[in-house]
Amino acid sequence: MPRRVVAGRRVGDLESEILEQLWAARAWLSGREVWERLGGLDRAYTTVMTVLGRLVEKGLVERVDGGRGHLYRAAGDPDELTAQAIRSLLSATADPAAALAHFVEDLDDPELVAELAAALERVRPK
Repeated sequence: MPRRVVAGRRVGDLESEILEQLWAARAWLSGREVWERLGGLDRAYTTVMTVLGRLVEKGLVERVDGGRGHLYRAAGDPDELTAQAIRSLLSATADPAAALAHFVEDLDDPELVAELAAALERVRPK
Protein backbone atom coordinates (compact mmCIF):
# COMPACT_ATOMS: atom_id res chain seq x y z
CA MET A 1 0.00 0.00 0.00
CA PRO A 2 1.50 3.36 -1.00
CA ARG A 3 2.37 5.84 1.70
CA ARG A 4 0.21 8.93 1.58
CA VAL A 5 2.18 10.94 4.14
CA VAL A 6 5.96 10.70 4.47
CA ALA A 7 7.71 12.77 7.13
CA GLY A 8 4.66 14.98 7.44
CA ARG A 9 4.54 15.65 3.69
CA ARG A 10 1.71 14.49 1.49
CA VAL A 11 2.92 12.39 -1.39
CA GLY A 12 1.04 11.09 -4.39
CA ASP A 13 0.85 7.49 -5.52
CA LEU A 14 3.76 7.74 -7.96
CA GLU A 15 5.88 9.65 -5.43
CA SER A 16 5.20 6.89 -2.93
CA GLU A 17 6.08 4.17 -5.45
CA ILE A 18 9.34 5.92 -6.30
CA LEU A 19 10.26 6.26 -2.62
CA GLU A 20 9.53 2.57 -2.08
CA GLN A 21 11.90 1.70 -4.94
CA LEU A 22 14.63 3.97 -3.59
CA TRP A 23 14.26 2.56 -0.07
CA ALA A 24 14.44 -0.99 -1.42
CA ALA A 25 17.54 -0.20 -3.50
CA ARG A 26 19.50 1.36 -0.62
CA ALA A 27 21.82 2.80 -3.28
CA TRP A 28 22.09 5.61 -5.77
CA LEU A 29 19.98 4.96 -8.88
CA SER A 30 19.80 6.73 -12.20
CA GLY A 31 16.45 8.07 -13.34
CA ARG A 32 16.34 5.30 -15.92
CA GLU A 33 16.91 2.65 -13.24
CA VAL A 34 14.06 4.08 -11.17
CA TRP A 35 11.83 4.12 -14.25
CA GLU A 36 12.72 0.50 -15.06
CA ARG A 37 12.03 -0.63 -11.48
CA LEU A 38 8.58 0.96 -11.77
CA GLY A 39 7.77 -1.18 -14.78
CA GLY A 40 9.32 0.91 -17.53
CA LEU A 41 6.78 1.32 -20.31
CA ASP A 42 3.86 1.46 -17.86
CA ARG A 43 4.60 5.19 -17.42
CA ALA A 44 6.45 7.86 -19.31
CA TYR A 45 10.13 8.26 -18.43
CA THR A 46 9.67 12.04 -18.39
CA THR A 47 6.89 11.71 -15.82
CA VAL A 48 9.16 9.70 -13.51
CA MET A 49 11.91 12.32 -13.92
CA THR A 50 9.47 15.14 -13.12
CA VAL A 51 8.30 13.35 -9.97
CA LEU A 52 11.89 12.65 -8.91
CA GLY A 53 12.52 16.39 -9.20
CA ARG A 54 9.50 17.10 -7.00
CA LEU A 55 10.73 14.65 -4.39
CA VAL A 56 14.12 16.39 -4.41
CA GLU A 57 12.37 19.75 -3.87
CA LYS A 58 10.42 18.26 -0.95
CA GLY A 59 13.69 17.08 0.62
CA LEU A 60 12.66 13.41 0.49
CA VAL A 61 15.17 12.45 -2.23
CA GLU A 62 18.78 13.49 -2.80
CA ARG A 63 20.26 14.08 -6.25
CA VAL A 64 23.90 14.16 -7.35
CA ASP A 65 25.61 14.49 -10.70
CA GLY A 66 26.36 11.04 -12.00
CA GLY A 67 28.38 11.94 -15.08
CA ARG A 68 25.92 11.28 -17.88
CA GLY A 69 22.93 12.20 -15.73
CA HIS A 70 21.77 12.50 -12.18
CA LEU A 71 21.68 9.82 -9.54
CA TYR A 72 18.97 9.63 -6.89
CA ARG A 73 18.51 8.06 -3.47
CA ALA A 74 16.07 8.48 -0.63
CA ALA A 75 17.19 11.17 1.81
CA GLY A 76 16.67 8.61 4.57
CA ASP A 77 14.40 5.79 5.61
CA PRO A 78 10.86 6.75 6.71
CA ASP A 79 11.91 7.15 10.36
CA GLU A 80 14.98 9.26 9.47
CA LEU A 81 12.86 11.48 7.23
CA THR A 82 10.34 11.95 10.03
CA ALA A 83 13.14 12.90 12.43
CA GLN A 84 14.44 15.42 9.88
CA ALA A 85 10.94 16.91 9.60
CA ILE A 86 10.68 17.23 13.39
CA ARG A 87 14.10 18.95 13.56
CA SER A 88 12.98 21.33 10.81
CA LEU A 89 9.78 22.18 12.68
CA LEU A 90 11.69 22.77 15.90
CA SER A 91 14.17 25.06 14.18
CA ALA A 92 11.26 27.12 12.84
CA THR A 93 9.89 27.99 16.29
CA ALA A 94 11.14 30.72 18.60
CA ASP A 95 11.05 28.34 21.57
CA PRO A 96 11.87 24.74 20.65
CA ALA A 97 11.88 23.68 24.32
CA ALA A 98 8.31 24.91 24.77
CA ALA A 99 7.20 23.15 21.58
CA LEU A 100 8.75 19.88 22.79
CA ALA A 101 7.19 20.30 26.22
CA HIS A 102 3.73 20.72 24.66
CA PHE A 103 4.33 17.67 22.50
CA VAL A 104 5.42 15.46 25.40
CA GLU A 105 2.63 16.67 27.70
CA ASP A 106 0.05 15.67 25.09
CA LEU A 107 1.40 12.13 24.59
CA ASP A 108 -1.14 9.57 25.74
CA ASP A 109 0.84 6.43 24.92
CA PRO A 110 2.72 5.23 28.04
CA GLU A 111 4.88 2.89 25.97
CA LEU A 112 5.97 5.75 23.70
CA VAL A 113 6.69 7.95 26.72
CA ALA A 114 8.86 5.17 28.18
CA GLU A 115 10.74 4.79 24.88
CA LEU A 116 11.28 8.55 24.73
CA ALA A 117 12.62 8.55 28.30
CA ALA A 118 14.99 5.69 27.44
CA ALA A 119 16.22 7.53 24.34
CA LEU A 120 16.88 10.64 26.44
CA GLU A 121 18.89 8.56 28.91
CA ARG A 122 21.01 7.17 26.06
CA VAL A 123 21.92 10.61 24.71
CA ARG A 124 22.25 12.44 28.03
CA PRO A 125 25.87 13.52 28.65
CA LYS A 126 27.47 11.59 31.47
